[in-house]
Amino acid sequence: MEQAGRRCECTGKNCRHHLKGMRCKRGLRGDQWKVYWRSETGGLTRENIEAWCLECFDNNFDVPRETVALLVTDIVSYAQLLEEDRRRAITLKSVLRDAADKAAQEFRGRTVFDRFDDDVLMEFPSSADAVDAMRGLHIGFREIAQRLELEIPEICGAIHYGEVTRWRNGLLVGATVELTTSMRSLAGLNQVVLTEPAAAPLKGRLVLEPISPKPDTEFPIEGIWSLRL
Repeated sequence: MEQAGRRCECTGKNCRHHLKGMRCKRGLRGDQWKVYWRSETGGLTRENIEAWCLECFDNNFDVPRETVALLVTDIVSYAQLLEEDRRRAITLKSVLRDAADKAAQEFRGRTVFDRFDDDVLMEFPSSADAVDAMRGLHIGFREIAQRLELEIPEICGAIHYGEVTRWRNGLLVGATVELTTSMRSLAGLNQVVLTEPAAAPLKGRLVLEPISPKPDTEFPIEGIWSLRL
């Protein structure tokens, strides 16, 4: 995606904008974005690349929407670690991603490494799978780091259960992704935070503690819970 400044270039039969050279009126954030797409049969030629507004894209493509549990995890204070020892930080991030990939495979999930540079995003069919994967990831991360004789930092995560849009390249987009990523800032050392939809089926099975967001943050949900790893 990139910012849209020119008219819509698509030729979709349902497009209401490109015929008169109008700028797209709908986008991912207000009026700012357009999608570059190619047809299934046209190959990778430059002529086959078209710029679509999101409204046209939605009208002309069947983009699957489904409900999943998302887990976002990262190394605590990774930015500071990157400044202090870049080589160690990059090595630890690689270790984290390897551990995440292994945990995802073990607990019916999938890693989505192309969504964030800093965070590791994973998807699961249920929040119970996401919690089990987070615990397995935590153990695997420490074991690999210890084997490499690296000083082991703490990690944290966030889990939310909601609807996402899955694009053909496997990318997940939507409010659920953005909310889960934002919530990671609420997690402390070796802690995972869960929204009410993610925590509801786990109550009575796990020790969950209610927490309150920081005063300077706002989340469009009610009920946030924490779980120690």
